Amino acid sequence: MILKRIIILLTFVQVLNAQGNFPDWAKGLVWYQIFPERFANGDTTNDPTPDKIFIHEKAPANWKITPWTSSWFAQSQWERDLGGKVRDHINQRRYGGDFQGIINHLDYLKDLGVKGIYLNPVFDAVSVHKYDGSTYHHMDINFGSDPSGDKKLIASEIPDDPSTWKWTSADKLFLKLVHEVHKRGMKIIIDGVFNHVGTQFWAFRDLVKNQQNSKYKDWFQVLSFDDPSTPQNEFDYKGWWNAKSLPQFNRTKNDLNPGPKQYIFNSTKRWMDPDGNGTYADGIDGWRLDVARDVPLGFWKDWSKLVKSENPNAILIAELWELSPDFISETGPFDALMNYNFAFAVDKYFIADKKKISTTDFIDRLKEIMKTYPQKNQDVLQNLVDSHDTERLSSMIKNPDRDYDRDGDERNPNYDPSKPDKKDYDKQELIVAFQMTYKGAPMIYYGDEVGMWGADDPHDRNPMVWSNLKYDDEIINESSGFHKGFGIYKVEPNDEVLNYYKKVIAIHNSNSALRDGDVNFLYSNNETEVFAFERTDNNESIIAVFNTGNEDREFSLNLDLKKFSWKDLVTGETGSLSGTGDQSAGLNITIPSCSVKILKINSID
Repeated sequence: MILKRIIILLTFVQVLNAQGNFPDWAKGLVWYQIFPERFANGDTTNDPTPDKIFIHEKAPANWKITPWTSSWFAQSQWERDLGGKVRDHINQRRYGGDFQGIINHLDYLKDLGVKGIYLNPVFDAVSVHKYDGSTYHHMDINFGSDPSGDKKLIASEIPDDPSTWKWTSADKLFLKLVHEVHKRGMKIIIDGVFNHVGTQFWAFRDLVKNQQNSKYKDWFQVLSFDDPSTPQNEFDYKGWWNAKSLPQFNRTKNDLNPGPKQYIFNSTKRWMDPDGNGTYADGIDGWRLDVARDVPLGFWKDWSKLVKSENPNAILIAELWELSPDFISETGPFDALMNYNFAFAVDKYFIADKKKISTTDFIDRLKEIMKTYPQKNQDVLQNLVDSHDTERLSSMIKNPDRDYDRDGDERNPNYDPSKPDKKDYDKQELIVAFQMTYKGAPMIYYGDEVGMWGADDPHDRNPMVWSNLKYDDEIINESSGFHKGFGIYKVEPNDEVLNYYKKVIAIHNSNSALRDGDVNFLYSNNETEVFAFERTDNNESIIAVFNTGNEDREFSLNLDLKKFSWKDLVTGETGSLSGTGDQSAGLNITIPSCSVKILKINSID
């Protein structure tokens, strides 16, 4: 009884203090984004079956799981029978990635230096991407160990009555994943898709069946109900961006409808505190929120209060592609966002060729981000370059001077989807070094660290390349749908790239100034395309120097120190300098083209 009262009191204190809490653990955290169906198949007995994929059409009789190690552009027999290009049927493929596959590779992520995992949607859904959820209170049945048993358990519930909810094998395995992540000192967040659902969502299915007599008729934005006296079906509703596969929840200008809002709240609490004991050690560490701008701000403010009351240290990261001071501020509902403006700047400076912006313009764009958000939020912004919604980083580099989004697939006749070369990977290494030294929380899209390549969605969602598997060569020809890059390319982990990722991630993790120190630009030169900045905290000073040009360069920095030593954390090279009389010692830097120096500075009294 005493223990129970203590837990209740602690929970009450958490609720009182929820406003204004901030996840300091996330400052400078190295994130790793996983698209679950394509990361690893740890259990072949739970592989998807065609009845879950082909909902509105007849499944090919010979449909089967696509081999993990097959060429991405190789069509299975069922795809060839249907005809068309690779893209025409690629979304009906399944490779079998699941929770057990992620669990099996957590030590790989820990060795890489990852501190936080972000999972794309994991709730039960029809599609491969799972942004069309069928439920929010159950994990996808094909990510667990007993899909058929889970399906029966789910059918026995009353979906809008949490007292009837059960724990499926997939739910339990997900909680094991959370436990294993925490056991390794890492964090885990999941995707919250609260703007829209899929047509198999339980409340929407009831609406389709019962029309205006459905108890959920106000949950969705119904445009017209079916008139049973007419031969045609007049039922119509609003889908996200007019996509009928993604019915939108009903809402006012400032909130979601009370029905779906309460269901979302109940589901949220389920994953924040699974055992319901008032603590959060067994729950997730936060959320990434899909299409956050499309959901009313009033809902987000109420929902964030709920999350912080469940776990005051949880992090809330919004998918916002624009600068958003209203969402990320002292009074805003989110702690951070996927920092696409960081990605835009990197693309225009590090990746662009003929359209490359000046060094000054690049720095100004970074400063604009810093001016937009409070100081504490700057350290938790997810500094990504690519994601599940873009091409892979190495393919961006191979195809410079294009629009950042939706200009990197078959619709662009000049796009080259072939394997990047060493020059491209050298530039990728330079970019990841910038991610790991600049202010914010760097995020890696799964597989970038082993040199995976791929055009825009869906080609960026290919199966992870593991060192213990032998992959078929990737063959690109006319059937791929692309117009360039035809050839045969070896698929295997790029150990050189992987080792570089490990090195610069380790540098980031082992130096506090790189995780949450201040940033100050010391030098920039538009002509030479060289810049330098300093990261400092109370303990240390680190200077990062980047040469993004094509020629070796030399320049000097005055650090206002009379005597100091330095160490290049990339090469291990060391040195010391002393000024003359009252003069400061100048640091002369020679830096090769397309390279970085990360110098740790120690003042000598």
